[in-house]
Amino acid sequence: MGDRPPGRRVEPVTASVLSGSPFSGVAFDSLAAELASYNHAFAELELPWRWDAALLAQLKSMATEGDPVGAYVERNQAHLLRAYDKAFLCDLVYSARARHRQDAAAA
Repeated sequence: MGDRPPGRRVEPVTASVLSGSPFSGVAFDSLAAELASYNHAFAELELPWRWDAALLAQLKSMATEGDPVGAYVERNQAHLLRAYDKAFLCDLVYSARARHRQDAAAA
């Protein structure tokens, strides 16, 4: 796909990844769309982050107030918090994600 930086792959979501996770009752297409919207937002913002279903499940289980991006930043990208406010980083990602979802819905 042309919008993904070279050398980066997003692993496809498989049913085996979902079994036993908080997403086991979630429709496959819904989870795939959610992952695609996060990963598209990261690519748009030129962040080298890529999530899979297992990571999203883990983040959602530990996220406060339903904020997997904030949980990810705190746990995996804490060095960014020395320069940026967590709310600012989350707002960037969620705004890019919303644009992607809006564009996908219009297509």
